[in-house]
Amino acid sequence: MADLSELLEGARSGKGHAVYLVEGDEYLAKSAARDLAEALVPEHDRALNLVVVDASAGAREVVSHLLTVAMFAAPKAVVVEGAEAFATEVDAERELGRARELWQAKRQRDAARRLLKLLAGAGWQLSDAAFGARGAASAAKWRKEVGAAPEESDKGWLQELAGYAEAQRLQAPPDDVDVLVSAVERGLPPRTHLILVAEGLPQKHPLARLAATKGAVLRRKAERRGRTIDTLDISEVVQEVLGPLRKRLSREAELELKQRLGDDLRLLANEVGKLAIYAGDRALIGREDVEAIVAPVREEEFFAVSEAVQEGDLGRALSLLHDELRRTQNATSVVLPFLGAVAGAVRRALADHARYASIPQAAGPREIPYNEFQRSVFPAVEAELEEKGQKVPNPFVAWLGYKRSRRRPRSHWRRSLVLCAEGDFALKTGADPRLLAERLLTQICGAR
Repeated sequence: MADLSELLEGARSGKGHAVYLVEGDEYLAKSAARDLAEALVPEHDRALNLVVVDASAGAREVVSHLLTVAMFAAPKAVVVEGAEAFATEVDAERELGRARELWQAKRQRDAARRLLKLLAGAGWQLSDAAFGARGAASAAKWRKEVGAAPEESDKGWLQELAGYAEAQRLQAPPDDVDVLVSAVERGLPPRTHLILVAEGLPQKHPLARLAATKGAVLRRKAERRGRTIDTLDISEVVQEVLGPLRKRLSREAELELKQRLGDDLRLLANEVGKLAIYAGDRALIGREDVEAIVAPVREEEFFAVSEAVQEGDLGRALSLLHDELRRTQNATSVVLPFLGAVAGAVRRALADHARYASIPQAAGPREIPYNEFQRSVFPAVEAELEEKGQKVPNPFVAWLGYKRSRRRPRSHWRRSLVLCAEGDFALKTGADPRLLAERLLTQICGAR
């Protein structure tokens, strides 16, 4: 596995590789690819000789950029983002999300091509992409045939994208990755470099093998030294944003920032940039700066609470509660939303229990394995939720809910809901927040 500093040194000294594959977290991978491209191509030549394209453009377009001889005999780099699209099997949820990001970034052509390629695998027409429009595919059909379903909030941009693609007469790029592989194997023009950026490509993929044998593979990922968010290493992100400004982030500020934002590195980088502006002439950014301008958006802990409650995992639920309490001196401000998360988990378990008890295939004493659930039970769940106008979950998520609902009788979840209501009243009338939350979790997760 290559080291970024060594690759940058080689690129600056004119010893760059013909092909690079940069894998890992999207923010870090793109950042490393940009650094490589800038090390390969001198600043005064980048306007013409540094090309950035999305993989949705197709292998043939990438090859055309590679084989077009660079002007002024300068080095040339072609950066291909989202290269996981070249894989035979793609993550439909990720591809839909990538199309959304491209559209929001005003890269309409790339977004349309990305989506069209995803839909082509289902044999869909362009009109099917206009989610929410008359005659367009429903969310259930998206999930069944494409493998991912858009949200209600996606209706606007998907309809705009469908109209744009029709007006531009765009089509899904062909699956011709062999053209790109052959071009690199034959040899690129002198001082021409291909940089592939992907969250991940299978090791046996032709492009991955090509990078490993004829170029360099670089993996970029923020390391975690433990399970909790405070062990996430964001030093590289912080250095990239604050280093040129000669500013630092205090340890307390870093911890508070991670608690508020979680592990979204792109969001973290954006907020660190805002903090640098807010700090003005001060070299050190402190915790009070984070508390002043960074809004809490991290929800993963409360999802974990919900999961622990439905699993009946008392130890994990208490651990999550205590983690949250350690982050602030105001216990009530933690316990109120925590109690809401517990109540939401109980309501979902109660609803799941009632739902699966009414479906004959799921009501028997035998626990159904996932494949059978997806085939015989999930269609009924999907139909019920669509009729009610509610969001349809991923089949695997629904199966987990089905399994959890079977672990306790319905009476347990009814009693737990009453306990949540009583706990909410007690908290608002002066009860000790910590003791109340611990007792509630013990009653819900510990009782059998």
